[in-house]
Amino acid sequence: MTSSSPKKIITLLMTLLAMVMTIPILSGCSGNQSKELNQLMIKSKKMQKSPFRKYDWVSISNVKGKEIAQITNRRDVIYISNIVGDAANVDQVGIGKKYLNNAHLTYRYTFYQAKPKVAIHMSVYSNSKHAQVSNIPIIHAVHYKLSDANYQKLNHPFTRLNAVNLIH
Repeated sequence: MTSSSPKKIITLLMTLLAMVMTIPILSGCSGNQSKELNQLMIKSKKMQKSPFRKYDWVSISNVKGKEIAQITNRRDVIYISNIVGDAANVDQVGIGKKYLNNAHLTYRYTFYQAKPKVAIHMSVYSNSKHAQVSNIPIIHAVHYKLSDANYQKLNHPFTRLNAVNLIH
């Protein structure tokens, strides 16, 4: 050993001692502040929580507007997307909501498209084979008659579509 080795060891020990003494001071300062910061971060995450995801998906709400199910299976999401898109191909498309004033709402489907971030709403009814699609840019809302197969699937999402029940 050289004469500088004990000096290096003493310097190293002093540095470690200084660090050990500093840690309790720093942790004491961060106790309440850390909790407050975590709570603030949680609140901001909740406020920023967006229904949009990296993939397309569908939310199903009941008559009262409570989300009761989700469809994330690609095949059924595309199926519902195609029904929403059928409004452009159907001969009898009506603009606005007045036509369906007396219809009894069964479910409201919200189709969340990942790119671009668009949410389109579709309402289906128990006493009418018409669907109403809303939140469409420029036009806002349209209604049109569903095929028998589409009417049955949309009014029975748990048995005819792969809807995941959120209510247990």
